[in-house]
Amino acid sequence: MEKSKQRIYLILIFATLLDIILLFHVEFHPVSLTFRQDVFTFDIILCVILWIEFIYSFVKSDNKKQYLIENSLSIPGMIPINFAFIRILRLVKLIQLIKLLVLARDSKKNITNFLKHTYLDKIILVAIIFTFILTVSIRIVDPGINDINTAFWYIIVSITSTGYGDVVPSSISGRIVGIFAMIGGILVFATFTAVISSLYISKISKDNHDDLNVKIEELTSEIERLNEKIDDLKKK
Repeated sequence: MEKSKQRIYLILIFATLLDIILLFHVEFHPVSLTFRQDVFTFDIILCVILWIEFIYSFVKSDNKKQYLIENSLSIPGMIPINFAFIRILRLVKLIQLIKLLVLARDSKKNITNFLKHTYLDKIILVAIIFTFILTVSIRIVDPGINDINTAFWYIIVSITSTGYGDVVPSSISGRIVGIFAMIGGILVFATFTAVISSLYISKISKDNHDDLNVKIEELTSEIERLNEKIDDLKKK
């Protein structure tokens, strides 16, 4: 049963990741109408499957209220609406599926420790909210950015420090928002890198600590054997 769950979650993770890539591809690149329709059809089918998984997990959960609270942000991400920010929330659903995969493979304690050490879901959630606020802000304050997709593209380029230069703010307020995007992007990625690095350092420290404990146990056993030999010699 656990193996079946793992396979299901792996398939859902792959399908969700593919769906996100395809949706953003058709959003920002010129594609044929047939390809666009195929992508939206795939998106609708995936959303139906995600809703089935969500309802199943909800029914099986012990605390249904807590389950809804913890997964509230993933609900909009399962709605097939042609709006960039709703699609971004599909990332929250992706993280939830990764959690479920880890949970299916390991114990609840392990998944709790994993989240405690990485804060992966919280980091991504902060990044999504940060991106949303800045995109809306640049769209409102800068007259040179006329649509929400262009605003979103500019913020993503600024946060990731890519700087294509194809979209630039035409007002001081827009440039200030761009500065916040750049600084915020550096902080988000630096935090993510620091958390992952800390996780690896903790793992290395734990391994070293375990090796030290093994050596101490070996020395203790050797001392006990020597004491036994000394006792035997005294008796003789």
